[in-house]
Amino acid sequence: MQVTKILLGTLIIALSSYAFAGIKDKKAIKGSEAKITTAAASVKTACGNSKLDTKVDWTQWDKYDYKKMSRKKHEILRFTGGLTESVLSSMADLCKDADYKAEVAKITSLKISGKVDQTKPYVAFNLNGNTLDITLNADGVSSWKNADLLKAVWE
Repeated sequence: MQVTKILLGTLIIALSSYAFAGIKDKKAIKGSEAKITTAAASVKTACGNSKLDTKVDWTQWDKYDYKKMSRKKHEILRFTGGLTESVLSSMADLCKDADYKAEVAKITSLKISGKVDQTKPYVAFNLNGNTLDITLNADGVSSWKNADLLKAVWE
């Protein structure tokens, strides 16, 4: 009987820890999405986009091997909001130039996802019609190259 109680107690603690980790991930995603929404609104204002839908596909972050990464999943999910905010801030800054502004204003959709390859350190951009695909580096850490990589989309 005592062994059963110990095992049951251990199981409850294990399940509670698992549920808590899930909550940390959910809270990190919500925080990141709030940052992304605000940053996308800044792009819309700065660049004159009449319509700008922003969608984040979080499924790639479920596929990463976090044992190979320097941070826990919820930390990386939180950093992803800051990284995306930095990218979108670079986009808004790009619109200070009238030529780039005219091109960025044509974008109606931002599709954000994580890179499949965890070792690729920089954000990647691909313009597909009026959709800009933004593929973030797995660790969510910002880079000084975001502005230059973004400019290259139109050069």
